[in-house]
Amino acid sequence: MGKFVVSVYQGKLRNHIRGKLADGSDLELYLKNLYELYGNTSKLSADLSEYKLGSDASFLNRLTKDCFKDHLESYIDLELKYLKEKMPSVLEGYYGSINHQKKQIQTGGLHDLQARIRNKTNITIGPTTVVDYGGEIFLAQTVAMTLLNESKQAFTRCQLLSTQTALPNNAASIFDVLVENLCYEHIDYALDIGLQGIPAQDSKTLPRVYFFEVVGEANAIFHLLERQFSDTLVPLISTSPKHGECVQKKREIMEQMEAKIDTGLDRGLNAVMGYVKFILNTEQKKTDFRPESEMIGLTSLYTPACYKVVQFVSSQALNIKKPLDGKNVGTVLTEFGIRFHRTIYEHLQQFTYNDVGGMLAICDVNEYRKCVKVLKSPLVNSLFEVLHALCNLLVVQPENLKQVCTGEQLAGIDRSTVMSFIQLRADFKTARIAQQLK
Repeated sequence: MGKFVVSVYQGKLRNHIRGKLADGSDLELYLKNLYELYGNTSKLSADLSEYKLGSDASFLNRLTKDCFKDHLESYIDLELKYLKEKMPSVLEGYYGSINHQKKQIQTGGLHDLQARIRNKTNITIGPTTVVDYGGEIFLAQTVAMTLLNESKQAFTRCQLLSTQTALPNNAASIFDVLVENLCYEHIDYALDIGLQGIPAQDSKTLPRVYFFEVVGEANAIFHLLERQFSDTLVPLISTSPKHGECVQKKREIMEQMEAKIDTGLDRGLNAVMGYVKFILNTEQKKTDFRPESEMIGLTSLYTPACYKVVQFVSSQALNIKKPLDGKNVGTVLTEFGIRFHRTIYEHLQQFTYNDVGGMLAICDVNEYRKCVKVLKSPLVNSLFEVLHALCNLLVVQPENLKQVCTGEQLAGIDRSTVMSFIQLRADFKTARIAQQLK
């Protein structure tokens, strides 16, 4: 019986395998056939092992290995060759479908220094052309899923076709190809293009910050990568030093991308706040808060500048909230609210207020306070509550100011901050308010 099995394996079965794997020009088909043939042959050997054929337990396993010897030796080289051809082809097809020719991204050295200076100041150094590509973000989960499906199939083949000693190295090599194409050539490229498309913070036209969408899509794709890493790759490398290397590689990639995301979010919020300042500086008149007629206070619930700011900020909050998820969105919206509060606070400090103007300022801040509730940030809500209380100091009767300053809402506020608002009153000197507060 044993001799018969040997003759079958070394005869018809080997010839059948050679015939099916003779043409290696189509690597995808070759790898698919190799996986199926080896898997089926291994199952056949496992079934036959019940009959105790041969002199030892590894008899059938050796016959199987012998049938596939040459193919197994060259397997990982062909697998990597296939992936290095297939994945760039997938990306090329995607960029072609949106009529985009990948660009050489200028990074490092002088370019990064110029960008940092532009981010922190209003000084223009180097080229500042902003191209938003009509809102295209150059990221697609469908593309990522195609690449991840290719790598998942490769990991599955790798587990079956690699020896136990070669398995961790082979799996890590597949991961390297995936990282190169999915992370660097797709996600990182989109982040770089997105960074270049963020409007300047001193823009005088309505800023369109598509980078928030880039971040949302990048995070979603990275979650998919994380899942495959833990579910598929880790079991193949967990007992090998390659596990630590792959974990470190993934961590470094995340840190690099998070740094770019943080930079982009900072610049995006700066662009939004810059336009808020532009609206306020161009629409807010000094007479808004020091009107000559009390009738203005009776007909206006808030100033025209406030109305435009609220409309803009509300739309931007939605633009930020929609693509982001989890803790990320809460953190960004809170930072958005904090910067908005700082912008309004500093803006209000520029004016002098009479009684009617003070009431209008309170109405404006009340609108801002309602506007930021959509951010769902307790900290931001608290900041605007305090700002509202500070604005009340603009209309309180002089003799009641001392009592209000020590009230619950302002009890924890620094005296210099309280005084900075009181000094904005038009009657600060004439009513001898400073003396009353001593």
